[in-house]
Parts: sequence; structure tokens; C-alpha cells
Amino acid sequence: MIKTCAFLLAMMVCGSAIAAELQLKDGLSKRLWQVLNDKNNHIVDARERSILGATLALRQHHYAKALSLLNNPDVAKDPLANLLKAEAYRRSALKAITSAGAYAKHNKISEKQLASVDLASDLGEATARLQAFADKVDGVIGYPVDLLLLSNDIKSVFLVDKARSRLFVYQRSKTGKMRRVADEYVVTGAKSGDKQRRGDLRTPDGIYRFTEIRRDKALTARYGPVVFPIDYPNALDRLHGKDGDGIWMHGYAEHVCRRQPKDTNGCFAVPNDNLLRLEPFVIPGKSWVIIGRNFKFDHGEKHSKLLDSVQSALGAWRKDWQSLNTEAYLSHYHAKFRSGKYNLKRWERYKRRVNRHKKFIHVQLSDMDILHDPNRWPEGEVVVADFIQHYQSSNFRDSSHKRLYLVRKDDKDAWKILIEENVKP
Repeated sequence: MIKTCAFLLAMMVCGSAIAAELQLKDGLSKRLWQVLNDKNNHIVDARERSILGATLALRQHHYAKALSLLNNPDVAKDPLANLLKAEAYRRSALKAITSAGAYAKHNKISEKQLASVDLASDLGEATARLQAFADKVDGVIGYPVDLLLLSNDIKSVFLVDKARSRLFVYQRSKTGKMRRVADEYVVTGAKSGDKQRRGDLRTPDGIYRFTEIRRDKALTARYGPVVFPIDYPNALDRLHGKDGDGIWMHGYAEHVCRRQPKDTNGCFAVPNDNLLRLEPFVIPGKSWVIIGRNFKFDHGEKHSKLLDSVQSALGAWRKDWQSLNTEAYLSHYHAKFRSGKYNLKRWERYKRRVNRHKKFIHVQLSDMDILHDPNRWPEGEVVVADFIQHYQSSNFRDSSHKRLYLVRKDDKDAWKILIEENVKP
């Protein structure tokens, strides 16, 4: 009894390695065991089954069970499996030496030494993988709230969830609908938070596109067989003074099969075999990438309200533009507006000048993409509207690829255009 409180305290300390950020609903653990024990269930392969089972067993303080699951030739050389095995032995030893009580001469010293070992960061991948497995069983399903509207020109969308260490990939099906085609473990920046400066080891938050598919033998040893750059920094990043470049989706270094959830210099990485499986889904210029935390799925009402509010804002902007009421048109722009060399004051002078002698203006928008940014920015909530703009007036005609960043403080405010840019082919 003397050691009971000390033992419980120690278990709370050492248990944090597996339990950190892991959230399992009541009754879900039982369902997870049912799936793991069903050899005919192919959600996971044999190696992953051992690792997931051992992680769950450790979380429930069943150390002998964890060791039994890890006594499997499929995981004999797996570094994560061996780390889990070491942790199971450590906890077993801590439990045993605590039970020995005063009989052990150096009991207090040994107990403190065993309890002080912190494997939380090393077991981060195990925690992320168990959470991903739990989500699959419990159902992180449905359509992402942030994909508000996608034109037929868009072939895929990659969602990088830094909180879950998950990469969700959606591809356009033969019926034209976007469907989930991949759900992968992903490694992101070594430091938490949004990227601000070159070399800060953070993965940027925001909405991007893949720009190319690059194979370079000089990169293979460190970044895997192929890399996929994104267009960071985008216009919103530059407006907020963020710098740096060279943000890629890439693989692992040669002979590396496991990496911690936060282990890159700012890119996002998946195992090399998975990277090659994802390659067909990457279409430069036609694949969006959204990076954030805790994406929301299957909230139909929220999705509809968001889309309606953005489409209404764009419709009012277009209507006021065509009305030749320049003041009404300019009311749709944010106080911090930027478009190339223009701030809001210069934009107002420019538009008043060019519209002064026009007899009519017609504007049509086609190939519209509307994406919601899951991240909060200083100006508030952000959506990106990307489209082809067909403009005709009494003295000018043009079609161009446009991208608007619209912001609002909350859902009671009107959307305002923060950035308007021409997108290069």
C-alpha cells in the first residue's frame, strides 16, 4: 500500500507516451480489438496489426499482451515495433519493482529512473497510427467541409492534417464526384505551428497547388524517388510577410522505414512505397493541397451555408460591377486589399478612372473552385475562389484566370475581397 500512490503516479507519467492526443470514444477500444482479432478483416496487414494491437495494449496497461503481439517475425526488424517492445518491458519492470516494495534495497532510485524515461516523442507514430485506425473503424467519413465547390478541371485534392498526422486524398470519379482514394500516415514539420520564416522547421498552413513532378537522382537518397513541390508562398502568405520556399511532398531517406509525426524541415512526407502509389493522383496545376489541423467531415449543413454565403458574395460583387456603380462595386473590397502593385486606395482610383467612360460591363465566371481554409488568419475566416473570368465592356474584352481570397471575421459579417490576383498558366 505504501507504494500504491507512487506506482499510480508513475503509470500516469509513463502512460502519456501512448495516450498523448489520443482520443477513443467509450466502447471503441472493444471494437478495435474485434477488428484486430479478426484475421479475415483486411483493414490492416499483419505487421500493422501487431503494432496497432501492441499500442492499444500498452494504452490499457496490458504489457504481457503487448509483448505477445510483438513476438512476431513480421515486425522483428521494425524500429517502431522494437521501441514498443522496449516500452512494454520498461513498464513491466516498473510494475514489478514497485510491487517488490521495501524488499528491494534501491527500490526508490530504480523506480524513479524507470518512471523518468520519456518516450512520448519517440512513440508519436504509434499514437498517430492507432488514432487513424480508430477513425477508420469509428468512421472519419463523409465529405470534407472545406471542399465547397470544385470544377471538372480539378482532378484531385490532398488534405494534410497536421493534428492527425494524416493525408487524405480525394480524386474525381468517373461520375464526376470527388471520392476518397487514400488515407495515409504523413510526417510534417519538426516544429508546431504555421510556417513564418525560412528554416523555422514548420509546415505552412493554407491552400496551395502542386506545381510539378520532379525526379532528381541527387535528391533520391534523402527525399525518396520523386518529389512534388507546392506553390508556397502564395499571395496570402506574402501579404502576411511569410517567406521561404521549397515546400514539397516527398518520401523518406534511403533505408528509413519509420519517422516521427513531426520530423521534416517543413515539407510533408510519406513512406516511399506510399509516395509512388500517390503519384498518379498528382496533376500539377489541377490538384489542390490544403494544409491545416483537424479537418471536419460530413457536416452537410455547415458546408451548404458556407457555399451559399460565398456564392452570394461573388454574385453581389459581379452584379455591382456590371451595374457601373463603382462605389457599390468597391464596397466588396477589404481595407487591407492587395492586387499586385495596388492597395485599396490605388485600386479605387484605378477603377473609378477606367469605369468612368464605359457604357456597359458584362462579367461571367466559369470553371469555379471554392475552397475553405481550415486555419484562422489575422483577418478572420478565409475562402479561396478560383475561376476563369470572362470580361466584356464597351471598349475592352478579356478572359483570364483569377483567384480571390475572401475574408470575414465571423459568419455574421459579409465576405470581403482581401486579394485579387491573375493566375499564370
